[in-house]
Amino acid sequence: MSRYQDDNSRFKKIEELINDPLLTQIPSDPQPSEIAEILAKNPAVIGWIGNILVDLESQISNKKLLISKKNRELAIKKSEIRLGTINAYRKKLEEALTNEVDEIKKLMETGYTRAEAKEIVRLRRPEKPREADLSDKAEFITREFVTSQIEPLEDEILVLQKEYDDWKVKYKLFENNFKASQSIKGLIQNDRDRY
Repeated sequence: MSRYQDDNSRFKKIEELINDPLLTQIPSDPQPSEIAEILAKNPAVIGWIGNILVDLESQISNKKLLISKKNRELAIKKSEIRLGTINAYRKKLEEALTNEVDEIKKLMETGYTRAEAKEIVRLRRPEKPREADLSDKAEFITREFVTSQIEPLEDEILVLQKEYDDWKVKYKLFENNFKASQSIKGLIQNDRDRY
């Protein structure tokens, strides 16, 4: 049923209690002995399931912290990629600007006017990367990191969260049955007191 239910007798006993129809569904006309049994056994089941819930919450919290750490690493990697791309652009632009005068002279010697030569040299300058291009490049390069480091953790959280939700439903069921049994016990005692 779950990785929490080992082969030792204690866990088998709890598993039997969890599957006991009397503990999961109070009969419509319960006998005092049935109510006494529910009141005796339910707290152990509630406590055991509560411990499982605490453990699962801890695991989910740890996975979320790890994802947060990985997301910070990812943000740093993306930032470094963007910075590297901008620095490469600046270097190419600097080279283009230092050679611009010589290129204009060479073009003018081949028959272009000064205005035409300036326009041709300007068009040869490297294009400044747009913010969207920088982001796309960073996303593309870091995609492997995301698929290998972050997405598996997110999948693990989904599995743990589903398991947590399943145990939470059982916890509420047993807790509600315990409270109902206490109320029924009170009603039975009131009936006995009257007679």
